[in-house]
Amino acid sequence: MEIDQASLYVPDNTAPETKPCDCSTGSLPATESRNLIVCIDGTSNKFGTKNTNVVELYSHILKKINDNQLTYYDSGIGTFARPSWRSFSYLRQIVNNKIDLAIAWNLEKVILGAYRWISNHYRPGDKIFLFGFSRGAYQVRVLAGMIHAVGLILPGNEAQIPFAFELYSAYNSNIKLAENFKKTFSQESVRIHFLGAWDTVSSVGVLRSKTVPLVVGFCEHICIFRHALALDECRVKFLPEYIHEGASHTPDEILDATPRAEHCTANIKEVWFAGTHADMDNTDLQSGDIPLLWMRNEAIQAGLRLKPTNIQWKQEYLEEPPRESLVGLWWLLEYLPLRRLSFDNAKDTTYRLHAGQSRKIVEGQKIHASVIFRPGYRPKAAYPGYPFADWPHQLDLNEPASHQRLKALGESESHWETDLFDLWPVGLLFHESAPPQEHIEHLIERVAFLSSFGSSVIFFS
Repeated sequence: MEIDQASLYVPDNTAPETKPCDCSTGSLPATESRNLIVCIDGTSNKFGTKNTNVVELYSHILKKINDNQLTYYDSGIGTFARPSWRSFSYLRQIVNNKIDLAIAWNLEKVILGAYRWISNHYRPGDKIFLFGFSRGAYQVRVLAGMIHAVGLILPGNEAQIPFAFELYSAYNSNIKLAENFKKTFSQESVRIHFLGAWDTVSSVGVLRSKTVPLVVGFCEHICIFRHALALDECRVKFLPEYIHEGASHTPDEILDATPRAEHCTANIKEVWFAGTHADMDNTDLQSGDIPLLWMRNEAIQAGLRLKPTNIQWKQEYLEEPPRESLVGLWWLLEYLPLRRLSFDNAKDTTYRLHAGQSRKIVEGQKIHASVIFRPGYRPKAAYPGYPFADWPHQLDLNEPASHQRLKALGESESHWETDLFDLWPVGLLFHESAPPQEHIEHLIERVAFLSSFGSSVIFFS
């Protein structure tokens, strides 16, 4: 039996209105506008037999000439190609790699390489897409902040790029100088069209990276911001750097804790998924496909052209328990006075012991609906004011109270990311070769959960 997919589309009429994209169309006709896509991987991540979500997404990008998409990929901090023979330069490279893992001294090098590439290829009307995982996510956010602070340098001025980064790093102490540099050497009105981040962290080595401006708590320079976060990560060296309260505010508004709605970028989503930091990476567990599928769909809606894929969040993936990341020597770091994020409006960092605390979910962020279908799952992250203990272990449509529970979930729609669902479960219910009985109930649960909300969008690629 074939399904009329068009008949399964339910418009999202109740979603809040978002501001239109502020990317300049420039002088190019729409048919000539290109997508410039930068992908930066996480620490120690590079192409291999098991690839990260960054590599997977990069592999899906349509790259032929008539696709009008230019791409750039940089492997993670601490990666290097091994030479065919051992030499002094090889040993020096190993030492450099270890130091890089500890203090990220190549953080700036990776950012400037991507900045230089965009500067050489950008023309007015192009749309810039940035993707990153872990510290790579932090780097693309720094890259976005740099473009906002000093503009996108004009061709012929490459020698000024290191100085541009220096001005950006000191932006808060001398905004006027950065603005004058932008007017003199750069294209001024360049915005980031889409930034997709998987579990942003700035410090995963021994030391915390230097704090740079326009990364945490500020997002006015990005039209569309999407951030996948891990519910079950507890390590002090993997604290997430998310947008303050899931919205964009100026630095002054963050300090006085009185953000004004008119300064919000509006098109921001920070969504929590089951799993630890590594599960957002997707190199080992198939459950990482869920945040990958979500990011794909969000990017496609923003205009990124990707190849079709058969990525699906299946029952067997949902049954995999999140891995435990806080083990062994990681516990030692929890009881050392390491400089870390404080998640306090008044100051950025603290030396208080972390002691394995859970992550904190803040107002404005959402939880992906896939977590509801994980048998017996309880997230480690704390959600102030929301009773995680009341989550059902697994929705059972044969239980009399199930409809009341579905109704209660629907009434708390603001907490859930429910606007994008793939059609895979619906199609299987009507397929000639029916799925096993134990999966049928699960598929019905997902369809029932979707229909419990006032409106949703079913999306398929």
